[in-house]
Amino acid sequence: MNLVFFDIDGTLAIGRKVPESAEKALKELRGNGDLVFICTGRSLSYVTRNFGQYADGFICSNGRLAVKGDETLYDHPLSTEQVREMIGLLEEAESGYAFFERNSGWYVWRDDLFEANAGVWDPGFLKKGIDPENVRPYNFDIYFNDTEHRLRIEEKLRGKCLVNPHGPHLSADVTILGIDKGTALVHVAEKLGVPIENTYAFGDGINDLCMLEAAGHGIAMGNAMEELKEKAEYVTTPILEDGVLNGLRHYGLVK
Repeated sequence: MNLVFFDIDGTLAIGRKVPESAEKALKELRGNGDLVFICTGRSLSYVTRNFGQYADGFICSNGRLAVKGDETLYDHPLSTEQVREMIGLLEEAESGYAFFERNSGWYVWRDDLFEANAGVWDPGFLKKGIDPENVRPYNFDIYFNDTEHRLRIEEKLRGKCLVNPHGPHLSADVTILGIDKGTALVHVAEKLGVPIENTYAFGDGINDLCMLEAAGHGIAMGNAMEELKEKAEYVTTPILEDGVLNGLRHYGLVK
């Protein structure tokens, strides 16, 4: 049995749309007895609602939560102290932010941009305001005015976090160093008794680097960041050019 891990945005889907060739490839892959895990910065409620039909399990929140069916395999929310520390650094940098629990997100940024940012998630998921003492989030996004502002925020978080910009959008998801997609991938493989050489990971963004390095075989999409392509074992075609299907075919996982 193999474990195959997929990032969502830019890898498995664009928005909530999975290309038809990828859908068919995942069906064949699972039919062969291999397990598919979606590995993402998104929350658990978002991925189960929108992508549950494609996967056997999920690594969410950039590696801090992993589930398979009703079983929680890995669960490491941020402590109250970590939340306070991160909020302090973000406010020093005048950054917007949203912290995410399993089923809720807490937004602190411009009111005029709330609806646009809330629209990225499922209806009702994102709420305004946060009480650090009464939330146990897993990760957070940042919001900024321009590239210069983002770089100032990144400098403030340097040594503590990895920032993954969302392409042309004025937002980025954040991984707090110490636990990441790669950490969770290794733990899930051990928990399920699958040798690391039987694990495959597909990604396109900077937050996928740790996942590709941890897996037995790391595959970068053709539309991936150059830094990821340089580290990947194999570079497949872009997402809209049958990237998932071609990557799986390269390794003989599907026909």
